[in-house]
Amino acid sequence: MRFAALLISPVLMLTGCLSTPPSISVDSVEVVSRSDQAMALHYNLVLSNPNDQPIEPLEFTYSVSVAGRGVYQGRHAAEMTLDAAGQDRPLILPAVIPYERVGWTERTIPESERWSLSGTLVYVSEGVFSETLLDLGYRPSTGFSASGTLNTVGQMGPTQDDGASAQTDSSVQTALSSPPAGS
Repeated sequence: MRFAALLISPVLMLTGCLSTPPSISVDSVEVVSRSDQAMALHYNLVLSNPNDQPIEPLEFTYSVSVAGRGVYQGRHAAEMTLDAAGQDRPLILPAVIPYERVGWTERTIPESERWSLSGTLVYVSEGVFSETLLDLGYRPSTGFSASGTLNTVGQMGPTQDDGASAQTDSSVQTALSSPPAGS
């Protein structure tokens, strides 16, 4: 009898844990402010849930590179619930580009530059079983990445991202060696 319980338990755990990760795409990138030492960006994301049950995104951990150089690491609480097979939900990931990290000065900022964003989203399906797994330390996550061209001159506001969508995957992203900064 005990043997049968051991066989059923892993099956129940797997069926409760198997949910498709939320999809993540970058809609646009915005330069929201500038100083003589740095510029602040907003990565405007769109999240959607392909599952038949709600998903709660918990936390983004991400890094930003500009001109091939790591410039920012951040953590951001998602603070939302994605409805079951519901509509797209917007979310903003903030970032800062310190000019010295990419070899710029206030006078040598190029008109445009390549950027890349990569990270991990920790999420949980709603329900008692999923909450119990979360309490036990099980943290389902999905990786994402996107890249594009940032227009650094002109008016501040939405910047096209070359149509680059964030690619969601289950790989783990590596962190930069500098200490985390961010929200």
